[in-house]
Amino acid sequence: MVMNTEQIEHFVMRYLESMECQVMEKTPVYVTVKLSEQADRALTNRPYYWGFVDRTGAEPETMRFTFVFDPAKLPPERGPVSYVTAPAGQPPASGGTNQPDGGQDSIMGRYFGVAPAFTGGGGGIGRIPRENVHYGSPRLESMMRAAAEQGRFIALFDQGYAEHRPISRGPKRSLAYEPWLMLNLKVEFACDLKREEIHSLGISLYNGAIQEEFMEQLQQRDMSPKLPNHVHTVPSRFTVDQGILLIEDHLNELLKDIDLTWAIEASERLEEELDLLDAYYIPLLKQEQEQEAARAAQEAAPAVVPTIINKPPSSLIPPEDKEQLKESEQEQTESSVPMSIQEQYNMRRKELEWQFEPRIEIHLINAALVHLPHEQS
Repeated sequence: MVMNTEQIEHFVMRYLESMECQVMEKTPVYVTVKLSEQADRALTNRPYYWGFVDRTGAEPETMRFTFVFDPAKLPPERGPVSYVTAPAGQPPASGGTNQPDGGQDSIMGRYFGVAPAFTGGGGGIGRIPRENVHYGSPRLESMMRAAAEQGRFIALFDQGYAEHRPISRGPKRSLAYEPWLMLNLKVEFACDLKREEIHSLGISLYNGAIQEEFMEQLQQRDMSPKLPNHVHTVPSRFTVDQGILLIEDHLNELLKDIDLTWAIEASERLEEELDLLDAYYIPLLKQEQEQEAARAAQEAAPAVVPTIINKPPSSLIPPEDKEQLKESEQEQTESSVPMSIQEQYNMRRKELEWQFEPRIEIHLINAALVHLPHEQS
């Protein structure tokens, strides 16, 4: 799957907003942001700097970036930033662009390059580094990797229901939310061809009800990791492990109804490949067996006196040279023994079975513990 420019922009903005980055400038072509501490740690690869901050407790200075979605429409880059503007009619100070007072730099600025106006990257002080964000770019891959790692297991609460429903007075002032377990699963139908399906299943840990396309339902709600005001959660009657087993059983029932034509055709192609493999290797295997029988008969014949090769007495060889000589002889013996026909046949057969044998593989994409309004509340 290839993402277009609009999809990439949508993903990047959602990621930056979820990481609470400060958007400084936003256009249809690019976005300039000041990264949050969490995003800076995940994206900028500055372990020494963040190690220094963690050890000393210093105030961190996060980096700024301009992420470009459409480089062809990007306006020309502006000139360098001047910290002090000379009054009208007066030439600038010697040296061209005025530089900030060195006495204002902190220790971190001198040793780590984090001055108050420095934003990281090339181009000098005051320049915000630009990065083209397109499908396959390193920056987009790092964002996707960070999102996959940090969003693999989350907890969410429905905000819209609690905010828009009028709060009644009395003992029912607090709204009841019941827990749901959501599993987003990727089902792969694999053989020499591959097809993938995404299944989003949710199960209520209160009553065991299972709903399909659960992620699509959540996208229509205002979800947040924060617990809303005047809300309480009802106790679970099923554990998470029990919920996972029930979802697995439900998914297995769904897979029983799929069309198995692809598996039958893959099995037929596997049989054809194995027939070709046998047609090539079986004559070679018979020939190898005949050679082994002849070799065994030859070994049973009277032994021939071997030629004596003079070697230095082992007492004259240093211990370390003995080990090297032994390892060298062992390597020569292993490398000189070719793979037998039977071993080649077995290896090739396993390769064909792995490539053509139909199988269904299920992988977990992410999981969430979702709290939704209780039906009886």
